[in-house]
Order: sequence, then C-alpha cells, then structure tokens
Amino acid sequence: MQTLIIAEKPELGRAIAKAIDGPDREVRGVISKKNVTITWAYGHLLRLCEPDEYDIKYKKWRKEDLPICFDNWKLVPDGNKKDRVIQIMELMEHCDQIIHAGDPDDEGQFLIDEILEYAQNTKPVKRVYINDNTPANIKKAFHNLIDNDESLIAVGRSAYARAVADYVVGINYSRLYSLALRRQGMSVGRVQSPTLGLIVTRDEQIANHVKQKYYEWHTQGVCQDQKIAFIFKPKSDLLDDGKHVLHKEILEDIAKKYDSQEQYSMKVDEKEIVTRPPLPFNLAKLQAHMNSKYGFDLSKTDKITQTLRDKYQAITYNRSDSQYLKEEHFQEANKVLPHVMNKLKKEYPVDYTIHSECFNDKYVTAHHAIIPTLSNFNIDALTEDERKVYEEICNYYIMQFLPPIKKRQVSADVKLAEGVLHAVSTFILDEGYKQYFQPAKDEEEQGEEDSGKFDLPKGKYKVALQNHEFVEKETNPAKHYTQATLIKDMTSIAKYVKNKEIKDILKKKDKGKKGENGSIGTSATRSQIVETLLKRGYVEKKGKNILSTSLGRDFYHLLPEEIKTPDLTAKWWVIQEDIKEGKADVKTLVDSVLEAFRPHLQENLQSLKVSGEVPIDDQRESVGTCPICGNKVVENSKGFGCVNYRNGCRFAIWKDDRFLQSIHKVPTKAMVEKLLKDKYCLVKLTENEEDVIKILQLGIHNGRAVYRLLDYKK
Repeated sequence: MQTLIIAEKPELGRAIAKAIDGPDREVRGVISKKNVTITWAYGHLLRLCEPDEYDIKYKKWRKEDLPICFDNWKLVPDGNKKDRVIQIMELMEHCDQIIHAGDPDDEGQFLIDEILEYAQNTKPVKRVYINDNTPANIKKAFHNLIDNDESLIAVGRSAYARAVADYVVGINYSRLYSLALRRQGMSVGRVQSPTLGLIVTRDEQIANHVKQKYYEWHTQGVCQDQKIAFIFKPKSDLLDDGKHVLHKEILEDIAKKYDSQEQYSMKVDEKEIVTRPPLPFNLAKLQAHMNSKYGFDLSKTDKITQTLRDKYQAITYNRSDSQYLKEEHFQEANKVLPHVMNKLKKEYPVDYTIHSECFNDKYVTAHHAIIPTLSNFNIDALTEDERKVYEEICNYYIMQFLPPIKKRQVSADVKLAEGVLHAVSTFILDEGYKQYFQPAKDEEEQGEEDSGKFDLPKGKYKVALQNHEFVEKETNPAKHYTQATLIKDMTSIAKYVKNKEIKDILKKKDKGKKGENGSIGTSATRSQIVETLLKRGYVEKKGKNILSTSLGRDFYHLLPEEIKTPDLTAKWWVIQEDIKEGKADVKTLVDSVLEAFRPHLQENLQSLKVSGEVPIDDQRESVGTCPICGNKVVENSKGFGCVNYRNGCRFAIWKDDRFLQSIHKVPTKAMVEKLLKDKYCLVKLTENEEDVIKILQLGIHNGRAVYRLLDYKK
C-alpha cells in the first residue's frame, strides 16, 4: 500500500521523514521512502477569492454594491503556490491512502482538509496529531492514527466558516467606513476592533483620571516588648468611594477613642504559604514574558519560536494555548532535563519525584505547554535572541522540578467597632526555585505586603496602641498597555464584558484551556492583530507602552457596537460549535454577519469624521517628491502618485492624462523624475516634426497636476 503524508510545513515533513526508518531522497519538496511519500504545504496553499474575481465591478469601492457576499466562497491557489497544489494533487492520484499531518488545532485541520476538498479527493484519509517534532514522539504519534472522519472534517469546516465570516466583516465594514470617511484603508475586524477598544478605553481612563486624596490610619502596637505596625482596615460603610476613606477627620475621630493607656484584645494567627513555580509557557505567556524582560515585539517572539521548532526541532509545538503537560512528559523528564542542562552548560538540583501541577492530562486539549525537546541541535548556531527565547522556555520547564518557596506568615488583628487593625510579618523558610530563577513580577508569589517584623506564637494577647499616624495618599490611574499586558488582556477580555450571557459564552469557549479565560484571537493571530493596529496608525509605540492615536480613538468611537466589542467572537463561537456538531453550516454564520451589517447601509454616515493621519508604509521606489505634501511619489499601473493618498493628497501624474494624450505623450519614469525635480522637461511633439521641441511645464491646480507648453527655440 502506497501512503502519502501531507504535512503543514516543510520542517515537519522532513522531521517525519527522519522518524521513518530507511533511506530517503528529497526532490522538489517530495521525500520518497519505500512505501511512503512525504510532502507538505507552506501554510495555507489556498485563499478565498477576492470580490473582483467574481465580478470586476467590485474593483471599485461603491456603497451601492454593499453588502458583498457570495453563496459559495471559492478557494483558489494563493499566488505562486499553484504549482505546489498541482504537484500534491498528482501525488494523491498515485497513492492508496493519505495521512493528514496538519497542526493539532482547528486551523491545522482546515489547512490540509481544504487541499483534499479542492482536489476532490476520494482516497481514505487518516489523521495524525504531532505536538513534538522529535523522532521518538513522531513515531509514537503514528501509532495513534485515527480516521479523518466527518467529525474531524466538521472541525475544519468550522475554521473555514470563521475565515469566511471574518472576510465578509473585513470587506463590508472596511469599505463602508472608508467610503463614509473618504479615506482608504480604514480597516475593521472582529478581533482587531475590540483589541483597539482595550487600548482606547485604557488611554481615556488615564486621561480622564482625577487624582483623589485618601487617608490611612497607621498605628503601633506594643506587646511583650515587640512593636507591631498596624494598618486600619475600615468597615465598608466608612469607605467614601467604596475603596478609600477620603476625609482624614473620620480616621482621627476613630483613633481618639482608643487611648494609649488601655490594653486591647489581639488575636495572632500563623500559616505556612507554599508558592509553586509558574507554569511552563504557552505562546501568549511567552510573548508577554519576552516583551517584559527583553522588550521583544510579540511578532518577534512568534517568529523565533517558529524557527526553534521548525529549523532546530528544539521545542514542542510553538503556538500552543495550553500551559499544561501530559503524564508522559513527567515520565520522560529524567531524559529531557539532563539533555537540556547539558546544552545550556548549567546544572540545577532537579528532583524528578516532584510532580508539578502542570502535569495534568485533563487540562491538555489539542496542545500542551511549550517545552524543550531531545533534539540534538547545535545550540551555538542560535542567534543571541533565539538563545534567549530558548533558555526562557527551558528555565520554566526546569523550574517544575525544583522545590516551591515556603514562608511562615504571622498575622495580628485587633477588632474594633469600626473595623480591624491588621498587621502581617513574613519569614522565608525555603527560597525554593527562587534561589536559581527570578520569575517576572506578575508571576511572583502573591500575598499581603509585610507591615514589619514581629513574631509571636499563635494565641490571644493584650496590646497597647500608640503613635497614631494619618498617612495621605493619592489614587493612581491604570497603567498604559504594553504589548505584554495587552496580549494578556486579549486572553481574558471577558473580564471587561458587562453582559453576563456574553461573558459566560466567552469563558465557556475557553473551558479546559487554563492559559485562556474568555479570550479573543488565537495564539497564532494575536501578534498579527497588534502589528496591524500599528501599521494602520490606530496605535503607536512610545517606549514600552502602546498608545492609541487620535485616528484610532476617533475611528473606534464611530464603529457600531457589534464590531467594537468581543460579543461577535462569543456569538460566532456558538454557531461554530453547531457547525462542528452538524447543526449549522457556513451560511448560518455568514448570514448572522449580514443581518448585523445591513442596517448600517441605511444610516447617514456623511457627517462622520476622524482626526489624525493614516501612516505611510510604502516600500516602493521613489521617483521624486510630491509638490503638495512633500511625501514620495511612486509608480503604479495607472500613473505616478503620492503615497500620502490615504490622507487626502490627490497629486498624481496619470499615464492617460488627456492633455498629455493630446500631444501624443505617455509619461515615462525619466520624464516624471525631471518634472518633479525641475518643474519642466523638454518634449518633442511628434516624430514628423523633428525640430519642434517645447517645454512641458508642470503646475498645480486644486492639488492636481496640470501642464502647459512653452515655446522653445533650439
């Protein structure tokens, strides 16, 4: 029996070939074994057709053509990938069965299924799930093949439905608001717009924050010659804003009641606090960590992990949304960790009997946490930044086999009629993993802030109070987003949703995914979303912070509610689940988009305005400087235009300009360069009028290029 294995990427295909016994040879992206042929895609080989590929009229953006949607969205080979699609289809003709080796998620299922569907495949198909590209784990995965049956195909169909619906949202809302604002490139997206909303809302909260003074009562207790620093915790009815006491007189009046000459009843408790190491990384946590510690952009970390996985097989599946591992990983740790520590040339007192909470089969879905592998790659071949990412992944895995931090915490409480005087004193018993690794601040052990050192056995005591102090403080606004904090909030955006039903759906969507809790986007797309917001000029980077621009704020506020909130993700998920179960289809999801969109076509959007400029990101060669706005002029199929057209600059030298046509001239690159530099150039009017040479002078009228001819005597 001849078997064809179709992997998602070249690196996985080659890793599969290495795991299969016997010699092989690779020719044009195909590896042949005795009874096995291995080939691969390069990500998605197919794309959804553009609207103008259905009808040329959609090339021009017009409101009367909206909404744009088709009963059957066609998939066609993407760009120069057509030859690869044909090649895979030919291989399918000569095999008896196919093994689907897409990545172990919805998108990976869809990516190979779409090739099989495009080829109208009728051969039997098996499915393999590969999380780890090392030979041993690939062999293990191939011993657990399952049928690529309708239940799995439905998972891929759900991903296809989401892709179509996202496309319909992007095409229709982006065109509608670009036309209304008379600005090209005003993009809208199901994940992009709510993410922009997080940043806009945070920035406006900070801008509108009014500092509020509040007060705390600190007092000192004396018991058995020990001084105890108490902080007063008032009852809720004393809190003016629900959180703070805003009037010092309230605290002063309370303090006066408690004479320094009297003894008050004090209860002392103690407890042991055990802080275990932070879990291994999923992609979002790793991206946030690398941004906080090293300032890496989200996309940079994403690309590096792809290299570590594909080129070196140094780590397991990199776009994981899980921070948990299987029990088999625990069993294999005594082989993996010595290998890793040898690579790093470091030694840690790991204890293989420590069973970290990360080893839990029931929390592992399609993916598990990102950990190092047994790959025997050359670590010296890594770049400095690649090594940083690799080492952090290794460190967070090594930590699972180091002891926890242990502390003894002593607390003292004096109950008053108006609240409680509270004090805490903490003693470190064992520094545990912190002797070797320093986690990020938000991953450190959480607990009450130490109010000072005192140590009394558990029990009841009498305490005297003295030295009352009333400390003035100010409320602080929230902090601006960094890429690290933004991606964390994208994984838990449900906490900002007020509608309980939507909040519950978002959380249900992520049930079992311990690294996600009511999220938008995926591990594979979040960094791209942030990059798009930056590229569109909706947000900007200032140091480590990521801030909304005036353009981003204005645009966000004029968008309809269904687009700028996470609600769409929640509603789509419900339909996608129905698609997986055969209760709905692609049309069900797309119709829900159109139903929400159509009413906006009846709205009067002509008064909408936004401030700020769309950023210019054009890498084409300059042929000169725009005489209107000073940006560069570049060549395109219709002429030579200013790259600042999205911000309203109308300057262009058209190749079909009527005046130029009247003198039988089509502007060339050299001619335009001369016109832009000197505002004139010499032209010969016709080939038959040899000595009739005149000056073509460039002028500007209402922001557009105009011309006139001046006599020139040779």
